Amino acid sequence: MATTTNISKKRKFIREGVFHAELNEFFTRELAEDGYSGLEIRVTPQRTEIIIMATKTQQVLGEKGRRIRELTSVIQKRFGYPENSIELFAQKVVTRGLCAIAQAESLRYKLMGGLPVRRQVSQKQKLFT
Repeated sequence: MATTTNISKKRKFIREGVFHAELNEFFTRELAEDGYSGLEIRVTPQRTEIIIMATKTQQVLGEKGRRIRELTSVIQKRFGYPENSIELFAQKVVTRGLCAIAQAESLRYKLMGGLPVRRQVSQKQKLFT
């Protein structure tokens, strides 16, 4: 009897981890230009709340909330959630300097934009001194 509950707990833990990893991968690809830096999942009996942490929350939300509604419907279809049981929120990353993902993405886009490497790196170092 004890082993069956342990297996179900393990499976639940693994299922939650896979869900988190798939969502993180999806948002990393979809919201890279919007400064995506992580997510938080809160499960309640009525719904599942997913908080997307990004540096540019207005771009995550989209015009009149259209983009976040599209992301919600994609996630509902992909993971088989019923209508209105999943809700997405966008939260701004307050301390950008402490978020490694946000710093790396910022550096990436500035370098792709043609800013010299030494200039960009020295600007980042000045922020931390």
